[in-house]
Amino acid sequence: MANETNTAPAENEAGTTDSADEATTEPSGEVSHVTDPKATIKIEGQTFELDASLAQEDKTLKVVLQPHFASIENANITREVKDGKLSVTIVKRAQHKGHAEL
Repeated sequence: MANETNTAPAENEAGTTDSADEATTEPSGEVSHVTDPKATIKIEGQTFELDASLAQEDKTLKVVLQPHFASIENANITREVKDGKLSVTIVKRAQHKGHAEL
């Protein structure tokens, strides 16, 4: 119990052996099958590597990247695991422009 990650109980009951499903891609953003210590981050037309442990949660990723990419605060973040490598795509969301009613 002390070594568990933040996964839903239903996911833990479905199967706890990571080695059998390493090459699967989870569309829901499940990152339990990540075996590569580095993740690929794609944001604003740039691609770079970051520790996978920092890229697994939105909150942590936003804290790490906020000083470099201000647009991450309201961005859509999607994750994909392919062949044990985490790939994170960040697309900034358009913000409302206009004036406030007086």
